[in-house]
Amino acid sequence: MNTGLTIAGTVVSVAILIINVRSWWKGTREIKAAVPFGGGLITGAAWTTCAGGLFGWFATQAVEASNRVGDKGISVTTGVKGGGGLAHGSLGQLTYPGACAVLIAAVIGAIVWKAAGKQDKKRMLGGVFSGLTLCVTAGFAQLMQWVPEMYNALGAGGVDVLNGAVSL
Repeated sequence: MNTGLTIAGTVVSVAILIINVRSWWKGTREIKAAVPFGGGLITGAAWTTCAGGLFGWFATQAVEASNRVGDKGISVTTGVKGGGGLAHGSLGQLTYPGACAVLIAAVIGAIVWKAAGKQDKKRMLGGVFSGLTLCVTAGFAQLMQWVPEMYNALGAGGVDVLNGAVSL
């Protein structure tokens, strides 16, 4: 993915992140309450590692939408235009088994989405959006480098199990 996030686009993504962290902080502060947003964030991060396909397209579209909305919002509210971009980052690459694990996780995510309540769906969507957008910045990509490593390890482990190399 070559689309970079602008400073204004980051404002949109960080605002979504802050809203979700604040609602968790003002709530019970239980880990399970953070799971919908956190799971969405990891999902969005994983999709930024997809070189193309539908997930890569979603990642590109999310960044472009965040940039447009942020630019418009900053311009309308402050009168300032043309904020510039941020250093582009990358989480790394998926192996083929890792990509398969991302797809399986997306199927599981769709099942969870279907069963989730309205509030959790909003949190999940906010997490996916934040992951898709923030993970293309150099700093956030550094924080989330473990995501493709996790999917690559899960995929490789699944292949090993199916090949009989690991006994359960």
